[in-house]
Amino acid sequence: MKTVLIATVLILAAAAPAAAAPASSTDNTCLMHRYVDGWGSHGDHAMIVNDRFGRKYLLSLAGYCADLDFSMAVGIRALGGGDFCVERGDRIVMRGGGAMGHNDSCWITKIERYTPEMEKAYKAALEAKRNEHTN
Repeated sequence: MKTVLIATVLILAAAAPAAAAPASSTDNTCLMHRYVDGWGSHGDHAMIVNDRFGRKYLLSLAGYCADLDFSMAVGIRALGGGDFCVERGDRIVMRGGGAMGHNDSCWITKIERYTPEMEKAYKAALEAKRNEHTN
């Protein structure tokens, strides 16, 4: 069932016609399900999601999402079944590829725009952590 869900989300996202950027909410954090266009892990408790307009969003996740770095596919399942903005309570569903080779999911607890300043600070923190371990 999860495989069908992931495939459906990915197919719908790919099939959605390219259009002008949607009208955003006042805090500009509306990541529309149908405009998701890439992702990457951001530690064990968060991920970065890109939309097809070049915007990045930081999704904070509940719990430890162990296989996020190694998942072969990721989908977002809406809590209410809607297809508008990704929101708190939706789930990230990961498909295989990790140490256990099974499907897993994590709850989204927060969505925010991922700014260049946030990215720079995150990269600096990673570099500092690497330097701490090599010294």
